[in-house]
Amino acid sequence: CLGWRLGSFQPTGWDYRQYEMRAYEIFASPRGRAAILCGGLVWRLAMELLGNEGLRQAAQGPSVGIFEHCYKVQPRHGPPYFNDALTPEEEYIICGTYKVVDRHNRQPNLISWWPRPSQWKSSGLNLGHWTVLAEEWFVGRLRRIHKGEALPLNGKDWKSHIRFHSGGVKLVFAIQEESAHFLSDTL
Repeated sequence: CLGWRLGSFQPTGWDYRQYEMRAYEIFASPRGRAAILCGGLVWRLAMELLGNEGLRQAAQGPSVGIFEHCYKVQPRHGPPYFNDALTPEEEYIICGTYKVVDRHNRQPNLISWWPRPSQWKSSGLNLGHWTVLAEEWFVGRLRRIHKGEALPLNGKDWKSHIRFHSGGVKLVFAIQEESAHFLSDTL
């Protein structure tokens, strides 16, 4: 994550620029390919900071350290396939996550500039591809951050900010489940 902060933490534009620099370090590294492949909001954040370089990077194939952080697909017959995947720590940095503590609570509260991948996947903005609605939401949020009108949110607040229509989430999960069954039967 981007570090620990006290409960009185009030992020500024400087904090957001520091976050962008940390995220860019991941995106511009060989590990950035995993972010591009992640899709959804993580992909969009990478494209915002990398531009077309992100697409060139994704097309270059698995990174050198693929077996350190990867996901594996094992077909029914033949050798397994491996591809780059982000670590939880990389996801925290990419989404601009801070751990905030106060004197009364021993558990840190996670706040982030952007929703984490698990939050995005269960949102009404995740329809399996980047939509016009997702782009409008992203551009609007980015504009508000730059104007100092939007701050990092905790998980509960993110849930209400990106809920939109729950029918889309159910549809995406059903498609993913059926696709997984098809692939396991086919491969």
